[in-house]
Amino acid sequence: MGGLPVQSGHYSPEDEGQKQNIILARTPRHSLKMQAAVRDAPIQRRMNCLFRRTLIVIAAAVLLPLAGPASLSAQEQPETAADYQKEELGVNPYTAPSVADIFQQLDDLQPLPFEQLKREFPQATHSGREQMGMVFGGLIADGFLIVECQKKNLVEDLGRVLLRQARSLGVGDRVMRHSASLTELGKKGDWLAVRRELISTQQDVEQAMGALRDQKMAHLISLGGWLRGLEIASEAVETKYTPERAAVLWQRDLINYFAEETKTLPPAVVHTPLFEKIRADVDAIRALLNHAPPDKMSLAEVKALHAQARELNQAIAAAE
Repeated sequence: MGGLPVQSGHYSPEDEGQKQNIILARTPRHSLKMQAAVRDAPIQRRMNCLFRRTLIVIAAAVLLPLAGPASLSAQEQPETAADYQKEELGVNPYTAPSVADIFQQLDDLQPLPFEQLKREFPQATHSGREQMGMVFGGLIADGFLIVECQKKNLVEDLGRVLLRQARSLGVGDRVMRHSASLTELGKKGDWLAVRRELISTQQDVEQAMGALRDQKMAHLISLGGWLRGLEIASEAVETKYTPERAAVLWQRDLINYFAEETKTLPPAVVHTPLFEKIRADVDAIRALLNHAPPDKMSLAEVKALHAQARELNQAIAAAE
């Protein structure tokens, strides 16, 4: 009664087509739209990723020949299948920046006064996983400083500390291979290879977080690396100030991203004393960078930026 017509005999594609037409005709229009949206969502995400990557490829094809050797940091980040997985999880170059960008920043500030910029590797044990992630990111930035200044004697210690921190995060297996490789390459003085190994170490840990669908941790690793990189770079600029060198510190898009991201952490994390400080200090850095013109950051503003970053990194590295 009022259902689909039933015919005996053999089946044909035409019969199926008629059934589909009848079903579509009797389905409410808004229901069809909802079904289409659900069905097409994964496809749309992949199309968005592909579109963005197409723009990057086009831009690279136009700009890289003009940029020359200075574009090394862009060439050091190869595309992998894991990158597509990260984008679908909300971790992509438009959200969680790679700490490999710190290399380009330090390149622009050479020569670097290593003895003034170095710090002791964090030795404390941290019970909070989120704090461990930020400490790990900061260690990667310390590694970049070691590579920029070509300190062979510190590469082995760096690999050991990175491995210990990675084990605390539950991704020791991912970093063990990199730790041994860092030591070997550092002894050889192959600094370009050490640089790539450090970048690969961060990418492997972020990939492990992506496999666990823990994109917040990937963001915190990037934040930890960026804050330590900011401390190093701002102190380098303060030591030898010029408006042109200070312009390297003007990273408004990054600080705006990180300031918003710290507000999305789970309540159990965001209301701890450490992360309340992180959120307040990141907001203070944001206000300073948003106030300062990109090409006219004063020495006083650079000093304030350095002091803010140093204090925050000390809090992150300290025991709970």
